[in-house]
Amino acid sequence: MRQKKKTRKQSGFTLLEVLIVLSISVILLSIAVPLAQHLLQQKTEEKVLHTFLYDILYLQNQSLLTEEQYLRIALYKKKYTIVGINNETIERELPIGWEIDRRTLSDISFNEKGSIRKAGTIQIITPTNKYNVVFPLGKGRGYIEKQ
Repeated sequence: MRQKKKTRKQSGFTLLEVLIVLSISVILLSIAVPLAQHLLQQKTEEKVLHTFLYDILYLQNQSLLTEEQYLRIALYKKKYTIVGINNETIERELPIGWEIDRRTLSDISFNEKGSIRKAGTIQIITPTNKYNVVFPLGKGRGYIEKQ
């Protein structure tokens, strides 16, 4: 009598196949993660700088509406404060590793016609870049130069 051998068909992956897939995944992740961190840092810089410029625009517009009060942005090393109508303040903290070098300006203010009271320059230092914010005399709010 012949015995029939029952053979089972095994399905699955071999150890070698799993190791190859895992090594390819690790290589792709090691390339993608630093790129994502760089993009996140770049977007954070853009967001903070745009917020700063919008705050300056807000201050200039508020200065046009009131003549009696001294509206300003007070600059500190790790933050800046917007002192608005009736001394209401808005405080903006800078991200970790950022600094404001006040250079020639301790605060930013506009007169009742929307012109800057004192021209000057400040520098915003990020972990990867330096930006000069220049406030020329006249109607302009200022502009940002990447150094």
